[in-house]
Amino acid sequence: MSGIRAAEVARAHATRDPAAVDALFRRALAAVLPAGTVQPRWTAGRELVGVFDGYGAVGDFADWCDATGADPGFEFGPAPEIVLYARHLLGGHVVHVQCVAEQADAETRFHLNASGLC
Repeated sequence: MSGIRAAEVARAHATRDPAAVDALFRRALAAVLPAGTVQPRWTAGRELVGVFDGYGAVGDFADWCDATGADPGFEFGPAPEIVLYARHLLGGHVVHVQCVAEQADAETRFHLNASGLC
């Protein structure tokens, strides 16, 4: 996390401002992500989670997995919803990203089957 001071981390933690947490992790991960990789919105709760949402979320999630070498998985939610996720090592840290989408949208980029995504 070069370029990020301990005081910045402490301030983001103390204020619990979601925008500050998101900005902090975007800066931290920019150093280890391939140039041009779209980052998710970072939220910190029990663990750090990157959330892809909105228009193009499935494509951004798929691009993230391609760029970082993440092995995506999925879980079915209430029909027609599906949760795409990946937990992997990035820059020496475990990173969790997810995308909630309609199954039809997910199937435009992924082949869903019982053994996982491809």
